[in-house]
Formats: sequence, C-alpha cells, structure tokens
Amino acid sequence: MDYNKIPALTPPMGWNSFNSFDCSPSEELIKETADAFISNGLKDAGYEYINIDDGWMLAERDKDGNLVINSDMFPNGFKPLTDYVHSLGLKIGIYLGCAIRTYNDKAGSLGYEFKDAQAIADWGFDYLKYDNRELEGEDPPRCCKSEYLKMALALKKTGRDILFSMCEHGKTEPWLWAYGVGQMWRTTPDIKNLWDGQLDTWALSFNTIVDRTAVSTQPYAGTCRWNDPDMLITGMYKWNDWTGPGCTDAEYRAHFSLWCLMASPLIIGCDVRKLNDVTKATLTNKNLIAVNQDILGIQAARIRSVEGIDVWVKPLSGVSWAVGLYNRTCVPANIAVNWEELNLPAELSCAVKDLWADSDLGVFKSRFEFKVDSHAMEVFKITPDFSE
Repeated sequence: MDYNKIPALTPPMGWNSFNSFDCSPSEELIKETADAFISNGLKDAGYEYINIDDGWMLAERDKDGNLVINSDMFPNGFKPLTDYVHSLGLKIGIYLGCAIRTYNDKAGSLGYEFKDAQAIADWGFDYLKYDNRELEGEDPPRCCKSEYLKMALALKKTGRDILFSMCEHGKTEPWLWAYGVGQMWRTTPDIKNLWDGQLDTWALSFNTIVDRTAVSTQPYAGTCRWNDPDMLITGMYKWNDWTGPGCTDAEYRAHFSLWCLMASPLIIGCDVRKLNDVTKATLTNKNLIAVNQDILGIQAARIRSVEGIDVWVKPLSGVSWAVGLYNRTCVPANIAVNWEELNLPAELSCAVKDLWADSDLGVFKSRFEFKVDSHAMEVFKITPDFSE
C-alpha cells in the first residue's frame, strides 16, 4: 500500500474560498491563490489544498442531468484550472450540496451522487466538501447519514483518491458513526470572525465552537478521521455584518494554537494573496504545524478550565507533550502546569520549549509556570530529561 496516496493521514491543510469570498469563487481567484501559496511559503509550510466553495454551478442542470459550471466565473471550465493547480505541486477541492439545493440555491446532488462524483473526478479534483442543507417543509426530514454513505461509495467508484469532507454541521454527531465514510466531518455550525459569543444560532465564535464540542469529540479523532471545527479565521481582520467584528492578532494566534492542538484540519479562510507579516508568521509557524501534524494523531484534551484559565494537553510522538496555556480573562495571568497533570512523576525533570518563540526555556522539575497575556495562548513542548 502506498501510504502517501491515502488522503488525510494527518489533518488536511489548505484554503477555502467561502470565509472571504462567500459564494463568488472564480478562476482568476483560484489561480492567484495557488500562486500565493508558493510566494508566501504556504506550500513549503505544508498547506496543499485550494478549495472552491459554493456558487460555482448554475441553479439548474442541463438536459442530460449534468451540473453546469458558471462560465462567468470559470470561463475555461475546470480541467485547465485543476491542471494548473496540480502543475504547482498542489491539490484542488470542490463543493457539492447534499440536498436538492445548495445554500446558494444552486443545483444540489441529491439523487445525482454517482453522476456528480464522476464529474468531479473527471475534472481532476482531489477534495470534496459535501454540504448538507435542510430545506424547509421537508417531512419527514431526510436521513443524511445514508446520503453521505452514498456519496462515499460514489467517490470510491470513480477510482480517484478524493478526500471526503463531510459538512452536516454536527447535527447527527458524525464523530460517532462516520469513521470510514469520510476523512473529516464538521462538528458545529459555521465559524465567524469573532473571539467569543455568536452572531446568531448559526454563526459562532471560535471560543464558542471550542466550548461546545472540543471536549466531547476529543476521543474520536485520529488517523483519517478528523473532527472539523470549521475553517480558520486567522488574518481576516475586516469587519462586516456577515463575517463578524474581527479579532486581534493575539486572538487570531490563540485560535490557530487551539486548532493545532486539537488536530483540526487547517483550512485557511483569509485572502492569502494579501497576507501581512504577522498573519504569515502565524500560519506558517513550523512548531505549531508540527504539533497539528504529529503522526500520533491525538486531539488535545482540555484538562483544566477555571475562571477563564484553560490548560490543554496533546501527547506527541517521541515521548513529548504539547501544552497550551490559554488566558481568556481581561488581564495577564501566571498559568502553571504540574507534571502530575501530564501523568508524569512529580520529581521528573523536563525540558520546556516555547513553540511560538522557538526557544528552549531550560529544564524544570515538578511544574512549569508562564505569564500569559489577556486573550492569548502560549504553547510549549514538554519532554522528559534524563541527562541528570
């Protein structure tokens, strides 16, 4: 078996058009984004998927039942575009709707699963986001579990290796049943560009998403089965009523830290053609990406959450632990972690590395403490030291 060809052995890394461009993707945007992956070092950092979201197809199929590409957005169709992305050593993804209509009221794939799966395979796509929309008045509601299974079978029948990203927003608790159907599944409603709270029922901050599902889904993540708390908002900044009020650089870094610790897919949502230096440094931090991509594939557990202070722990290969100290209060705070909380002997000496600063802090016995700014998260690698 060629393990290099299996999708999602580690959490997928890439970009999606929706967070910044809503339902208006285009050939020009996708090509420029692929070019920016190269020029901004994203490909070198491990990001590989360029994903087209909703809005690319027309509202009606042709007379033969085929999806119709919007020629205003993609005048040359998809095959020249997928060939271009592949020529850069990258992969490319597409969106289909697991219903009669997509959220943008375009043609859905319900009843056309095998036809649509073959179409995206023929076009050369490597990733499918399959998004479920519940239509008003459906009685009884559709059983989307069986529909996701049908699309999984359709993708397999094409013979092409296509990563299957299931997006039913956590309604059926896919972490309990979808292992072997898809490689990743959404656990919550949509993320929006804010630190805490929510814009409405289906527009949540990253903290709200973490609090709702990160703890309960933690045991179910692993190789080829990733909990997806939605895309990254890091670097979006811009405020509008649709995306949310935005975050500070420290909050964006905390968001990225959490997604890395939680072994979440790292799917960028900002416009990577216009990255500033701070966002670029955050998204390409080699130490945090290594935590996310660690071959053990264990999702971090929140071992303590008291009065706005959270401590996260993720076991790593090589007998090490990634520890995240998160200060959700309005003032700086000293946060400590004891070795016993890592199930290590209290008398053990451990080397501590600051992963954001990429600096070795020394060897500590029994515990480690660090001052963390308000709304910030610091991440450390803890490794037993037997040199003494």
